Amino acid sequence: MNPDFERVYHFHVRKTAGTSLNAAFWALGGLDLRAVSDSQAVEGNGLRFVRGNAKLIEAGEYFYANSHLPAHELRLPPATYTITILRDPAARAVSYYRYLLWARSDPAAREAEPFIDEVLAEGAFLDRRFSLRRRRGGFLDFLDRVPASQLLTQLHMFSPRLDPAEAAERALSCAAVCFTETFAEDLARVAGELGLELAEKRERSFGEKVEPSEEERELLRERLAPEYAMIDRVREGLGATIPAQ
Repeated sequence: MNPDFERVYHFHVRKTAGTSLNAAFWALGGLDLRAVSDSQAVEGNGLRFVRGNAKLIEAGEYFYANSHLPAHELRLPPATYTITILRDPAARAVSYYRYLLWARSDPAAREAEPFIDEVLAEGAFLDRRFSLRRRRGGFLDFLDRVPASQLLTQLHMFSPRLDPAEAAERALSCAAVCFTETFAEDLARVAGELGLELAEKRERSFGEKVEPSEEERELLRERLAPEYAMIDRVREGLGATIPAQ
């Protein structure tokens, strides 16, 4: 590993390919999603991995850690290589909607999703009427009910005030900002910077496709305007090209 860094931490935003990034690092310890699901700290091949525990994350005694905790709730130790992955906000929101519905409506979800109770608690704002069979009305209801911190998760990860400028500045302070749309290339870049052999491992394909109507997409983009502003600022700061949607 690059001697400039003692550990790696991933600011994990749901539905951005974050689990695939985790899987690439866990594989270095001979571990997979199931192996780490029931523990907040595990070891493999002489490497320690931490998930979701703020105290352990801040202590810094690990090779790799990740959590969904907002960046402003953590104080990471020096010499930590930080990573986050960002995604087109509308694509992420639709994927998140699918994910919550799948978790509550598919009987196989409890077996397939190691963190099912966490996901169900996160989707508690949905009532029992929601199902994939009510996609159109359900999505509009979803937009009415979803907390801003969950709809604008990428923004909330880096700004408690949901401020695009603040969020972009904090995201750009990460050692690596990756994008779902260019994940393979970004993972290769991270591997080169850290001096590690990281292989792309796609994880967590699930559920039925959901296609919002034009009306729903227009409303969604309107709600997501602050997050698009953040992403644009990040891409500008990186000198990255914004892919066509």
